[in-house]
Amino acid sequence: MAEETAFLSRARTWDAFFTEAKVAEFRRRLYLEAFGDEYPVDEATDGYITRSELRQMVEALRVGPDQQIVDLGCGRGGPGQWIAASTRAALVGIDFSSVALEQARARANRLGNRCSYRSGTFDATGLEAASCDGAFSIDVIWAIPDKRAGFAEVARILKQGARFVFIDWERDLSPPGYPAPVSNHRPLLEAAGFAIEVHRYNAHADSMRRAFYEKMLERQDELTGNLDAKTAESNLREARAWLGQLDGIDYMQHSRRVLVAARKVN
Repeated sequence: MAEETAFLSRARTWDAFFTEAKVAEFRRRLYLEAFGDEYPVDEATDGYITRSELRQMVEALRVGPDQQIVDLGCGRGGPGQWIAASTRAALVGIDFSSVALEQARARANRLGNRCSYRSGTFDATGLEAASCDGAFSIDVIWAIPDKRAGFAEVARILKQGARFVFIDWERDLSPPGYPAPVSNHRPLLEAAGFAIEVHRYNAHADSMRRAFYEKMLERQDELTGNLDAKTAESNLREARAWLGQLDGIDYMQHSRRVLVAARKVN
C-alpha cells in the first residue's frame, strides 16, 4: 500500500502523465462534456478547476501589478497563467515534473505571459524567504506526502500578511492506493502560522467530477482503443475506484471540493 501511495509522489509518474498527449486530449473532451461552460478549455487544464473557481481564487489572493505570486504544483501552467494575467502579477511556477515545466514555459512564451518556471517541490521550493506576495495551488495538495512540511514551506516563502489560496478536496475516506485523506485543512494551516479567511465547499463541482468519471466508463472502449493497455487501465481504475466499483464504497460521497484562503499572520 505504501508503495502504491508513493507512486503518486514521484516525478517520473507525472512526467509520464504529461508526456501522453492522447490521455490529455481524451480527458479534456470528457471535462468539457461533464463541466460544460464551467470548463476553462482555453487554459488546457488537466484537473477539475472551473471558471468560477479561478475567479474566486483571483479575488481571494488580493494581489496586483508589480507583485509576485507562486503557483505550487503548476503542471502545464494554464490555470496559473490565467490567474497571473487576471491579477497582472509576476508568476513563478514550481513543479517537480521536468516535462510539465517544459510545456508551461513553451505556453508562456507562445502567449507572451510574464511567467518563469523552476524545478522544486511543495515542501522545498527553492525560493527565498518572505519573497512572495501570494501563493496558490490547484488540485495538488491531496497528493503531497507531508502536508505539514508543505504548509510550513508556503509560510516561509510568503511575506507577512500575504495569502495562500488553494482548491482541493477534504475527505473522510480515499480509495486504497491513494494518500491518506485530510478531512479538515484548517488545523494544519493554523499550525503553520495562517489565519483562515475563506473555507467554502462546492457541491456542484463534486457532482461534475462524478459525471466526469461516469462518462469515462461509458467511453472505455474508446479509451482502450486509443491508448496502451497500462495507461487505459490506470484511467479506468481511477474512475472505478472513486465511484465505488472496486470495493463497494462510493468514495465520492466522502469527498468535498473546497476553496481555502489563508493569510500569513506568524
